[in-house]
Amino acid sequence: MISIHRIGLSISNAFLVKGATNILIDTGSPGEGKKILKALQKHGLQLRDIALIVHTHGHSDHCGSTAELLQHYKVPTALHAKDLHMAQTGRNGKIYTTTLVSRLLVPFVDKPYAPFTPDHLLNDLTDLSSYGINANVIHTPGHSKGSLSIVFDQGDAIIGDLLMGGLLGGTFFPKQPGYHYFIEDSAALHPSIEKVLNTPAKRYWVGHGGQLDAKRVAKWYELAVNSER
Repeated sequence: MISIHRIGLSISNAFLVKGATNILIDTGSPGEGKKILKALQKHGLQLRDIALIVHTHGHSDHCGSTAELLQHYKVPTALHAKDLHMAQTGRNGKIYTTTLVSRLLVPFVDKPYAPFTPDHLLNDLTDLSSYGINANVIHTPGHSKGSLSIVFDQGDAIIGDLLMGGLLGGTFFPKQPGYHYFIEDSAALHPSIEKVLNTPAKRYWVGHGGQLDAKRVAKWYELAVNSER
């Protein structure tokens, strides 16, 4: 049995997954390593107790403090292959905005970060059981081409920025599902959402806001798709 603990950071969420072993999902923005270390300490853990750092995608608000953490302890890291260029350059690349609000937000989220090279490049249906966690990684592009979700056997899924909860990083209505402000590959987004909806997961943990109830997401998604036709 695992437990998932949200680590609220300045503009995004990271997650501590505790089980037979412990893994960290995402590392927030640059300069947030100390916040993550303090969060681990609250759970009686140190960085050396983390078996793996998995990144849901390569943007700076999800990979930003990885290099800083690795200076404390060399934890194995993982990222989808299609976002490797971001980690190795410490750059987001082009930000694909969808609304006026998203265009206004770009200066606040498009920050360079210390680059790193992941130890493992993940692909679709990567099994994490070798790290003591009963979960599979599924490729869910849309927000970025290398976005991924981690689906746990017990009914949870951490889906990064595939969707978001509420407005302005979950400041308002954090449990209301919605499209993210930035979408790189719009053609891939709907199939990715449907892929997650077709998993047994009942709860979705998102990179901003949340958590989201799967049934509520399904109802919202049906209305959203119908309104777009």
